[in-house]
Amino acid sequence: MFRCAGRCLAAVLILLCCARAEAAERLCDPAADDCRAILLQLIQNEQQGIDVAFWFMEDARYSTALAQRAAAGVRVRVLVDPRTTSPVNAQIVAQLAGAGIPMRARTSSGILHWKMMLFAGQRTVEFSGANYSPTAFLPIDPYRNYIDEAIYFSDDLSLVQSFMRRFDDLWIDTTTFENYANITGTPSRRYAQYTVDPDLNFPPSQNYRSRAVSRYRAETKGIDVIMYRITDSAHSDAMIAAVQRGVPVRLITEPQQYRDPTRLWHSWNVDRLYMAGVQIRVRAHEGLNHQKSVILKGQGMVIFGSSNWTSPSASSQEEHNYFTSKSWILDWFTGQFERKWNNQAGAPETQPFAPLPPDMPTYVQPAAGATNVALNTALVFDAGPFAHLYDVYFGTTPDPPLLEANAPLGPTPPGQKPRRYVLPALQPNTTYFWRIVARTMALQERGQGVSRFTTGSVAPAPSPAPVPAPAPAPAPSPAPGCATPSPGTGWTCVNGGWVPPGYPIGPAAPAPAPAPAPNPAACLTPSPGTGWTCVNGGWLPPGFATPPSTSPPPVSPAPSAPVTAACQTPSPGSGWTCVNGGWLPPGFPGVTAAPTPSASPTPPGSAVCRTPSPGAGWVCVNGGWLPPDNPLTRGGG
Repeated sequence: MFRCAGRCLAAVLILLCCARAEAAERLCDPAADDCRAILLQLIQNEQQGIDVAFWFMEDARYSTALAQRAAAGVRVRVLVDPRTTSPVNAQIVAQLAGAGIPMRARTSSGILHWKMMLFAGQRTVEFSGANYSPTAFLPIDPYRNYIDEAIYFSDDLSLVQSFMRRFDDLWIDTTTFENYANITGTPSRRYAQYTVDPDLNFPPSQNYRSRAVSRYRAETKGIDVIMYRITDSAHSDAMIAAVQRGVPVRLITEPQQYRDPTRLWHSWNVDRLYMAGVQIRVRAHEGLNHQKSVILKGQGMVIFGSSNWTSPSASSQEEHNYFTSKSWILDWFTGQFERKWNNQAGAPETQPFAPLPPDMPTYVQPAAGATNVALNTALVFDAGPFAHLYDVYFGTTPDPPLLEANAPLGPTPPGQKPRRYVLPALQPNTTYFWRIVARTMALQERGQGVSRFTTGSVAPAPSPAPVPAPAPAPAPSPAPGCATPSPGTGWTCVNGGWVPPGYPIGPAAPAPAPAPAPNPAACLTPSPGTGWTCVNGGWLPPGFATPPSTSPPPVSPAPSAPVTAACQTPSPGSGWTCVNGGWLPPGFPGVTAAPTPSASPTPPGSAVCRTPSPGAGWVCVNGGWLPPDNPLTRGGG
């Protein structure tokens, strides 16, 4: 009897040990289990601190329990993402804020996709792919109406401390998070900066795709996948490659995602997997397949957590995933997968996948029966978001021949432009017939009937590009005054050249009568001063006598009349001298008759004077020619 008592005590101790291990670290399947009760019990038992992070929460049982613990003095912190569109979530977030719970919000482009609660006093963490909704943690009808999930509760200290570290990292992050409610001062860490367990994966700082794909490539025995959403081709490409090297792959996925037009690349990937030989089943029960797990049989590894097979889940959203080789976890996921794949629970949880066809193509242009269609036209049509390949039938017979098979024009996402197929050059005044057959990546097809149109006449030769009219030549501007600054005080600009102080320009005279209307011989420079007179294009100083015999004769209007290189008008008569661009009459003081300027090469100094020298002894002064024996030769320079 004593020996029996000893054996019984040992058996009791073993049972107690196993029971504790199961209670402390376990996976919960909401297909039949009440996982919510476990989570609520953890909330109610916590005495020190609770950290919560979620994409959305729609079950007020959780928020009420958290508010109660906060009111009892338990330190509760919450990370949220207010951008979720759930109205119930908005009410829950407001309830938590109203309870005085400190909250911070995700603000960067990638969403907060965590689904985690951490219980500091109990050294336990709960995480999975399950949102905190009323139906995610327990079934409505076991095995018949539930949400596929695998909810993990763990007191593995390495995992708990890893989540402590990562939650603190996000809590103090001022780049991708901001204060949302009930925070004064700068957020600070609550825990030590523990080392993150290498089996955990925390995107976006750690890429989920690259790590997972490297494990897929290393698999040699078999891969079993349950995946809610598949829009990242890197994962499906790796599964196709596994099948091609002889590794069997099985997939259970969600049929709602397969025909969700906003997730059109899910169907593209699933169809490709199907065509490559991946065995596929889809949810058959009334709920939703929201699970994200991968079993790698040869490596004895399971990957599970919050990441879908999507690009944002890989490197932009806040996620948590576990790459574990714990044998009991491998056994649990293997048993769950086999039950669902083979419908072992007595209810149809899954069914074989059957690829679906695309939408019926609709023709946009040319319109049926259209005439006078351009010879360089295109066929425009829309077969919806699930068509990717197109057979184009085109020709001049009512049953047009195939022009191109499986043209990879891609889908037409909601709200975007339809597909466009550019035709070869068409013949004028010809009736054409056309037809489109749209296909998915699983080669499921749907075709539209034949349409026709008639082209117009030969396209006119393109009009030559108009030759731009030459810009009109600018009107001649008046001859400028002096083109250089005054050399000093008292110098006078006369006929475009500077005259030094003391140069005889004659006594002052009464102002002349108003000048006649401009004519070809008019002066092209402003008057040098009061009383000067414009004669034959040059200014004469006050007091200069102009006898009638010296008045310039009428100038012939003939355009061929010679024009000197210096003056812009013909000489008024014999003995007149061109000085500084204007004609001076015989007898003008300081001027001697000079020959007409020659057309010889410009002498030195012409860079200042704009005309050749009128003759021997003339001097270029400040842009104008002065005659021999002028005051400048007596020291005016």
